[in-house]
Amino acid sequence: MMRLNGIRIKLPKTEKGAVNFLNNCERRKRFVKDVKGHYKKHLKKAKHDLYRAIDEFEDGCWDWTIVKSYYAIFHAGNALLSRKKGVFSKDHSCLIIALKIWDLIGNELFSRLRKVYERFSDTVSLDLSFQLRKISQYDVDLWEDLTREDAKLVLDSAKEFVEWVEGEVFD
Repeated sequence: MMRLNGIRIKLPKTEKGAVNFLNNCERRKRFVKDVKGHYKKHLKKAKHDLYRAIDEFEDGCWDWTIVKSYYAIFHAGNALLSRKKGVFSKDHSCLIIALKIWDLIGNELFSRLRKVYERFSDTVSLDLSFQLRKISQYDVDLWEDLTREDAKLVLDSAKEFVEWVEGEVFD
């Protein structure tokens, strides 16, 4: 499995750090007021991206599995944020922290996501999906080092998250 070495995790580890992180996201205007009922469109896009990721995985295309899985997670998170708070996020890390601090995801889900993130983060990005998506899309050297296991890890996270969010937004 591809490992990115010598890297420090940037996701906040304490409640205070997470609150400060969220406040910074708000100051930087990373959340935008959403149209009522728009969460359905976010979820529809998440499911579309997830289905495309599954097809790419079945074709053995690890880089595009990761890219599409990343977007499935991002749009599903925004579906939840839109449904419960009436906003969406322009920033993946701000989105995940907001879901946690605003009690839209529980500690167990946050911990599982955090473990995945810690496995593959770098000094610029904050989580596995984002980092691997960047490599998949932009890095002409590292994309070939992505493995089936990398793709499966992100795809499984996307499947679980999209399914969970669907249950939450249509409760």
